[in-house]
Amino acid sequence: MKKMLLMSLALSAMLIVQAQERFSFPKHIANVAVQTTEAAMQDGNIIVEQEVNPTVKSFFLPPEEHEIGESWYDLQTNRSIQSRLYMHDDGTMGAVWTQGLQSPPAFPDRGTGYNYFDGSSWGPKPTDRVETVRTGWPSYAPLGPDGEIVIAHISGTAGLVINTRPTKGTGAWTETSLDLPAGITGFLWPRMITSGEDNNTVHVVVLTAPVGNGGTLYEGQDGALLYYRSTDGAQTWDIQEQQFPDLGVDFYSGITADTYGWADAVGNTIALGIGNPWHDLILLKSDDNGETWTKTTVWEHVYPNFDWETTITTDTLWTVDGSMNVALDQSGQAHMVFALTRVAHTEPGTSFSYWPYTDGIAYWNESMGPFETNPTNPHWTLHADLLFESGHLVGWSQDVDGDGEVSIFDLELQVYRTLGVSTMPAIHVDDMNSIFLVYSVTTETFDDGTFYYKKLWARSSPDGGTTWGDFYHVTDDIMHMFDECIYPAIAHQSDDYIYYHYQADETPGLGLDDDHPYQLNRMVLAKLAKDDILGTGNDISIQRFVVTQNYPNPVKGVTQFEIELENRTQVNVEVYNLMGQKVMTSNRGQMNSGQHRIQLDMSNFAPGLYFYTVNAGSHIVTRKMIVE
Repeated sequence: MKKMLLMSLALSAMLIVQAQERFSFPKHIANVAVQTTEAAMQDGNIIVEQEVNPTVKSFFLPPEEHEIGESWYDLQTNRSIQSRLYMHDDGTMGAVWTQGLQSPPAFPDRGTGYNYFDGSSWGPKPTDRVETVRTGWPSYAPLGPDGEIVIAHISGTAGLVINTRPTKGTGAWTETSLDLPAGITGFLWPRMITSGEDNNTVHVVVLTAPVGNGGTLYEGQDGALLYYRSTDGAQTWDIQEQQFPDLGVDFYSGITADTYGWADAVGNTIALGIGNPWHDLILLKSDDNGETWTKTTVWEHVYPNFDWETTITTDTLWTVDGSMNVALDQSGQAHMVFALTRVAHTEPGTSFSYWPYTDGIAYWNESMGPFETNPTNPHWTLHADLLFESGHLVGWSQDVDGDGEVSIFDLELQVYRTLGVSTMPAIHVDDMNSIFLVYSVTTETFDDGTFYYKKLWARSSPDGGTTWGDFYHVTDDIMHMFDECIYPAIAHQSDDYIYYHYQADETPGLGLDDDHPYQLNRMVLAKLAKDDILGTGNDISIQRFVVTQNYPNPVKGVTQFEIELENRTQVNVEVYNLMGQKVMTSNRGQMNSGQHRIQLDMSNFAPGLYFYTVNAGSHIVTRKMIVE
């Protein structure tokens, strides 16, 4: 049914603009808490008033896209994403993901899905994993003058699997392993990058298996983050089982799965970000290719060395939700984005409360210095309102229908491992010091009747994070009308475009978490022109074409919506049913610039979901409405 609709509605791309300001949920919603438990990580009607700020806008901007793979296994990360996409110097690209195509929920074939762009086209969707054994959580990087490397963890309590080949995109993989040291019962959730002129220095961080995942304590920590380095292309390891400075049990009772990630190296400078709801937000940085490290506490947690059995919070705490990303600019300065959450731990044990309607993506770079503790209430140092006032808040949910409100109250909110409304941020800094942000956010007007979908939004800064431009909805194409879009992974290299890939399916939530039955997930590669998102290219004349959501909606008889035109133009309105059949056409003739109200009489139509399409010259926008 969806494919029939999409075939019938092959609509051209357009832009939607609406003045925006960040909204705050009213207290009766903001104070809705959910009780949950810090469990073992897998290996696997709110009306919000919104003030108008004419300098911040949201647009629909469709990138070029290509489906590069599929997977029935649908958990790509517990929180932060791995380094899964790399653009090589010659313009070719490699992409990886955790793939499982056979026999859910066991997925005996689970492993690394891999695809390669040879400069002109992507290869066929893979049907086999890279590895010979069951794995998950792959990272991808260049290796040697023209090769590539994939590192993933072996399912269960074992070591890491390494696959390399001297020529990227072709030839047989050579498989080796990074075995467990004595006394460690498992390695899980690795992250890997390479560095050096020949990309032969391999850097790996990996977590020792926590007790909840069948592991044991490592030097007192329930989950210790260890660093490994090879200077000969992963043949031998000159640094092994190394703990970073000030990251042991005297500082943190343990590190949580997938709450850390590498920036791609710049020369001999490498950097790693770490942060979750229960400990400091940290930047670890080395200017000598991993020989020595400097720790920066970006945000100091209110409860040092948090312990589930002894630490009790005295107030709700604004903190990091665990999804974050780091990039280095050409000077070696680190830039970090992270999503916000709000939690409380009021009694001993692993149960805690979190506030799922917490919303916001924050930005920080090294020139800013650590976040200063709020003197009024330390628990509010990362409060979204305070970050917005100080210029640190750069991402949030948007008023898509232009009615001055963000309304996601009438359906349930789907969360991923306690990640909230706006989450899963990815960042890239190019050689001109322009910054590009892509993140996943619960988005109004897009729903399946039970949940609102998460969609991908993008934003950029042309001046290294000092100022930020418009919001762009990059999955508002008709092809993604019924898609949940999550897990964006951005390439830390670019040309005239930025590149990222993500996972899309037709139902919010995860089959792995029993949110819905297992279904096929598509791995999508997107290519987005920098000039479009930075606004430095050709002027986009259709930015002033606005179509609001119809009201009332649902409708029993007559409904109406507004359009705004920049210039006098011919306007046509068409209505389609869910099968993609055109059921109404209304030629409105030439309409002058300015605002216009259009009415549709739906009283003779059967109940169901419909789509109304407004054609204004060469510009088209489609919205959905419900007939009761």
